[in-house]
Amino acid sequence: MKPAEPSVAQPGLTDATDKRFGLPRVLWPLAETLAQQLPDSDLSDAMLRLLRERAPDEQLALAFLTKLLEQAPTQATQMLREPQYASDLVFCLGASELIGSGLVAIGTQWGPAFQHARTTTAAELVGTINFWCTAPQDAAQMTRELAEFKSRTFLAIAIADLLGRLTVSDTVSAMSRLADECIRAALMIAMVSLGETARQAGDFCIIAMGKLGAEELNLSSDIDLMYVFGGPDDAQHQEAARRLGEVVTEILAGNCFRVDMRLRPGGRNSSLVISLEAALGFYETLGQTWERAALLRARPIAGALGLGNRLIRELRRFIYRSYLDFDTLRQLRAMKHRIEAESRSPDLLRRDVKLGYGGIRELEFIVQALTLIYGGRDPRLRTARTLASLERLGAYGYMPPQRARELTTAYLFLRNVEHKLQVASGLQTHRMPAGRAELEVLAARLGFGKQADAGGIFTSTLTAHRNLIANLFREMLAGGDDRPPPPASPAANDAWREALDSAASAPALQQLGFAHPQQSANQLVLLVRGAEHLPLRPRRQELLEGLGPHLLDEIGALPDPDLALLNLASFISAVGARTSFLALLEQHPATRRMLLRLFASSSYLSTLFIRHPDMLDTLVRSDLARLRRPSAELERELNELLTACGDFESRLDALRAFGHQEFLRIAIADLAGNLDLYDVQAELTSLAEAQLRQGLVLAVGEVGNRHRIPAELKLSIIGMGRLGAGEMSYNSDLDLIFVYQLPDETAAAGREIASRIMQKLIAVLEARTREGYAYKLDLRLRPSGNSGPLVTSLEGFRTYHRQSSAVWEQQALVRARVIAGDEALGQALERAREEFVFRRPLSASGVAEIATMRARMENEIGAENHERLNLKQGRGGLVDVEFITQMMALRHGPEFPQLRCRNTTKLIRALEETGLIEHGDAASLEADYRFLLQLENRLRIETDQPAWALPMGDEHLAPVARRMGLDGGSSGARLLYEVEERRSRIRVLFELLFAREQQS
Repeated sequence: MKPAEPSVAQPGLTDATDKRFGLPRVLWPLAETLAQQLPDSDLSDAMLRLLRERAPDEQLALAFLTKLLEQAPTQATQMLREPQYASDLVFCLGASELIGSGLVAIGTQWGPAFQHARTTTAAELVGTINFWCTAPQDAAQMTRELAEFKSRTFLAIAIADLLGRLTVSDTVSAMSRLADECIRAALMIAMVSLGETARQAGDFCIIAMGKLGAEELNLSSDIDLMYVFGGPDDAQHQEAARRLGEVVTEILAGNCFRVDMRLRPGGRNSSLVISLEAALGFYETLGQTWERAALLRARPIAGALGLGNRLIRELRRFIYRSYLDFDTLRQLRAMKHRIEAESRSPDLLRRDVKLGYGGIRELEFIVQALTLIYGGRDPRLRTARTLASLERLGAYGYMPPQRARELTTAYLFLRNVEHKLQVASGLQTHRMPAGRAELEVLAARLGFGKQADAGGIFTSTLTAHRNLIANLFREMLAGGDDRPPPPASPAANDAWREALDSAASAPALQQLGFAHPQQSANQLVLLVRGAEHLPLRPRRQELLEGLGPHLLDEIGALPDPDLALLNLASFISAVGARTSFLALLEQHPATRRMLLRLFASSSYLSTLFIRHPDMLDTLVRSDLARLRRPSAELERELNELLTACGDFESRLDALRAFGHQEFLRIAIADLAGNLDLYDVQAELTSLAEAQLRQGLVLAVGEVGNRHRIPAELKLSIIGMGRLGAGEMSYNSDLDLIFVYQLPDETAAAGREIASRIMQKLIAVLEARTREGYAYKLDLRLRPSGNSGPLVTSLEGFRTYHRQSSAVWEQQALVRARVIAGDEALGQALERAREEFVFRRPLSASGVAEIATMRARMENEIGAENHERLNLKQGRGGLVDVEFITQMMALRHGPEFPQLRCRNTTKLIRALEETGLIEHGDAASLEADYRFLLQLENRLRIETDQPAWALPMGDEHLAPVARRMGLDGGSSGARLLYEVEERRSRIRVLFELLFAREQQS
């Protein structure tokens, strides 16, 4: 109800301020009326002071306050004597015609209604949103009661929101709950009204879309709905379902909410109600990207919920693609342009906090685009709610966490502005007022106060939030890097122009630095032409033509251009018609350059990309990835991914995909120079630990589904070798020992169940799935080796090493470390290891035995020839350093606690600290060891196999030398010389120390 217009001021009077009222003269008549309604001057003065201080619109507040005092003067006077009550009431009446009219409509009981709304908590308010009818068989009476229920509840929400009793999240949740309840009631009323016709419709489900589907409904909004029925799709059922849908819509539109059905399959040109099968068929054949975005927020809310959930479940593959569809960005951008075009007026767009520059819709597009792109591969991102999406995008590395928090703050601010625009009159508006006075009223409504600069502070705050959203939207959805690339070189242009003629393009490729121009020219043909079975799509050709010469220039500057072009051609052929990948490479030069660097450095990583193009995800997000991730963090994330999977097979795939992605993260940072060698080892070790621990959880769960596992069974996994020492390299095997403990360790049943679990763990890690395998395991270091049982009891482990273990087994335990399993059992194993390794110094004969074993390794498996060197087992190789440190730890560890560590580099430093090795020798040994490790690292990253062989030919050495940072002529020869120098120094020190320790 709109209040009566105030009396017109007498002619000739100005808007001077009266000393008593302190209000513009035009409001004096209303102020005089108010003063006359109140019993004493103290109360009237207090109320007029509140009007000046608190009412955003003083005229509106005065008009409604006088009206309310007329309806319940005694009750109102009592309530107004309570200062905070009076302050809240004046603020609400001056802020919202909607609230003022709603209170007037209540009549004499407006006071208690306002008191309830202003003092309720969010939980209490939402808890009372339940429709109850007095006549459940009287459709007309139920409809009237529903209208009253909606009006009463909505007024309470509006008051609580305006007074700040509800947060923005509370308000949208309460409004969504109210809409849900009204829709359920409307369906119940429609079924009562239609009787047999409603029953003929069969299963009927109402699905909420848009903001209601996401449970983010604002104060004045349409509700987007879809009606689905599950019976036979014949004329009789269609007509019954259509009639039911029409009646539901009429009840809602006439008494509760405006209804928008345009998000249904086919939109306004299709039937109001659709069968389940027809809906599935529509989306499968005609579904577009904007409909995928709409379905992100679909939520069954009334009727046959199982039917609605089935629809959403079966549409999951339509919504979430299994590959990274970066073309989503282009299509969402086009949709945004269409929305802007419909507004026409730039001024209206500027003032629109929903559809305009940096508005709510742009932020929602950002969230929906990232969810559509990545949600297929990462189920954790699948949520309808904007705030939950932002939190997950930040938490899981798809957006910088600080940026996600900033966008959350901006979103909440804009939604609050939207609510305060709508609460004024109950209109569905998102446009800021054009006039200064109206803007100041809005600022006061938002809590910025009534001081002179309140409007300016509000405007600057709003502008900052909108700029943040707009910049990110344009960065993400408006085309990436808009700067034109520099011109391509003449050689690159020549090679690309002659690309389909390999004989003509080869000389230009040679100018660009390709070592095998003719072979690479053949790959260039494949790159341009694509796979023979695929059509030449115009968009694909357009993208390639723009990219081609620049790709060749960038490839020519890489360590191995021929390898890079070979892998790029295979990759482009593998992605085929999916132009979204090419669009990504065009729009994101940094991602493209990182991809090419990988293609030039690693056949293994390149093969990963060629088999799984969607792993571009990791490259796109490489600037967001933290360089160092502790094992516990990796394990927690992996656990969340595995929990989100529906079955054991998908968990195996998820385990492997996670490993590939993290492996790639580490390799990217390594190749970019952001991780040093020891950081790479630590990261690869943390990754192995996380996968091993979660693999054990999977194995226990799977065996537990089929067999009873004794509650007292304890399991532990000991990491040996590089895993135990925290020195994992690319593609290292996992050397493991499995140990169990039971009260009765001799019981066959306990040993059998422990063995089953570890056999399952082996399958979890080694079995090949469509995502490959996780790790290869080496179990030969367990007690008695391959001839011993798969699992060893704690007592058996102790007995074996006390009585039967050889020197080499004692040496292996120097690097042993409990990785996974029961903590108490792990501590017992560590005490046992300390006893076996350091209980007494290694004898001189033991030193000789280790030296003999090293010689055998060099002769039997460290063989070298004129074509290759063995960096690991060869003379002066990595094993020499490891044997030096392990022998010295066994020999002197009982005396020097500093030597009771596992890591080779730390042992070298401890040997220097204890004076067992001279400073110069220690420094030289560490530097030489590090160099060989780095070289091995560069060889290992090339393939998915452990690599120790360094080729001697210059043709093969040159790319390796460039990857080691040796550029210019004769780089291969210089690398070979440096390797030989360092190996010679290592061998000299090896012989010196072993001779000294055998003699002392």
